[in-house]
Amino acid sequence: METMTTLSTPVTAGTPQKSIHKLSTEQFGDILIEERHIFLFPNGLLGFEELRRFVIVRDERTEPVRWLLSVEHPELSFPVLSPYFLVPDYTPGKDYSDLQRYTPLVILTLGTGGATANLKAPVILDVHTQQGEQIIIPSDKYSTAHPLSVQQTEK
Repeated sequence: METMTTLSTPVTAGTPQKSIHKLSTEQFGDILIEERHIFLFPNGLLGFEELRRFVIVRDERTEPVRWLLSVEHPELSFPVLSPYFLVPDYTPGKDYSDLQRYTPLVILTLGTGGATANLKAPVILDVHTQQGEQIIIPSDKYSTAHPLSVQQTEK
């Protein structure tokens, strides 16, 4: 595995220095990520606790699906979607009700029965602190395998 390269942009008078990371991925090619766009997950993700730094990648080919990409292992990314596409009144809990601050995303899985979304264990991004966490919603209101339905439009 290739080591991540950290680059610095030139500093001019009055301009703060920005830290840029170059990530080489098979799926997206080489991408440059500013440090300020990286979310720190102090506890990692369920099953990937050792991975702490992630970035959201947009790919117009898969919109509205985005990708939660590991900075430590750029070959690893998780397809994510806003839960509001699936459940318009989705609520991850009162602790995360400030939608100006918290962005919930659900991880998608492609299985033999089709694509599903894990509404029970969303990823919560705090856009004020650039931190993230995966929580488990204690109620049985949401499923770990909410089916996705694809609507086709006529051309």
